[in-house]
Amino acid sequence: MPRRWLLAVAAAAFAVAPAHAAPASQDGLSDRIRLLVDRDIPQGVDVEIEVGAIDAGLTLAPCARMEPSLPAGGRLWGRTSVRVRCVEGATWTVWVPVTVRIYGDALVASRDLARGKPVSAEDVRVERTELPRQGSALALTADMAIGRLPVRAIAAGELVRTDLLRAPPIVQAGDPVRIVLVGDGFSIGADGKALGAAADGQTVTVALLSGGQASMKSLSGVARPGGVVEVRERAPSTSVAPRR
Repeated sequence: MPRRWLLAVAAAAFAVAPAHAAPASQDGLSDRIRLLVDRDIPQGVDVEIEVGAIDAGLTLAPCARMEPSLPAGGRLWGRTSVRVRCVEGATWTVWVPVTVRIYGDALVASRDLARGKPVSAEDVRVERTELPRQGSALALTADMAIGRLPVRAIAAGELVRTDLLRAPPIVQAGDPVRIVLVGDGFSIGADGKALGAAADGQTVTVALLSGGQASMKSLSGVARPGGVVEVRERAPSTSVAPRR
């Protein structure tokens, strides 16, 4: 999807009060700042840029050409600043305020979502919206949310984040399970009972059944679909006791 520039303040925003600063060539400076922003923003999003003005209270020597740059490791998103350095005619450096807003497709709640209630297809929708700087936790498709459980209430219109959702348990405390002990080249099955709840891939404690009754021996394993708990045999210790 081609990127669209939603807003860019004209280069005139860089104008410095003539009573305090000498003239400087500002041709193309806004475009170069936009290129700096575009370099670190992923494709498939829209970018809105507001470029502020150089501090009118500064007294600057005449400059034929200014060059913007980012500090090492810098990334433009939200309220930030761009360093502008005179590279021809003088040696000054100033910071120009810049606000960068990113818009992209993300999942939002279609209605209020209750804590602990599985999310349905009707509960969410994909919407073009402003993305927060910490956007890595956003759910981008309905498949990332449907069937999962909100860990707190999510208001209608609120961005749905993956860290607000948890997988539903596939094992509940008291459920009968099949314990599978997996070792190097072998597996052994036994009946057991779950002592806690766990989602697929989570660790759960189980008790072995002996004569239909739970034994005192408990094991920790990984919950798998179909009521299976996978227990991995621990490798024997290879440490050697020091000689006396």
